[in-house]
Amino acid sequence: MTNRYLVPAWHVDTVLDRFTNRTVCRVYQGAARKPSVSYARGTLAFAFPRSRNTLNADFRVDDGPARPWTSVYPVVVGAGATLAGTSMTNPTQGLVILPVATVAGATTVTIRSRPDDKPRVFSVGGLGDAMAAARRLGCDPGNGFMRPL
Repeated sequence: MTNRYLVPAWHVDTVLDRFTNRTVCRVYQGAARKPSVSYARGTLAFAFPRSRNTLNADFRVDDGPARPWTSVYPVVVGAGATLAGTSMTNPTQGLVILPVATVAGATTVTIRSRPDDKPRVFSVGGLGDAMAAARRLGCDPGNGFMRPL
């Protein structure tokens, strides 16, 4: 059974894994089946249409400088979160994945998914509160979080 908790702008879903007797959490924004932002393994995945190749995406945290998201990809890989795509022409399947440490304390993340696209602003304010709520509900941020589908 899934329990859903709302923290301003974020959802925290918890499920008790009866086999391991651990609580597993999903922390995300947007719809449960198609979140716009979701947390997993110390990273945030920002979703664009699956058909969009975001390999050349640039991002900006609050009013900071724009930079390619691939510049932080080594940290993403180090955290154990990788691109799920198997396509050579679209390995990102519409995701831009950033380390939480890169956006910690920020209010917004603006992402231009490709050079010919309009930038999209994502609100990330309240993430710390959502993570604290998940911990209070028994989730381990290192192991017990999963990214929604």
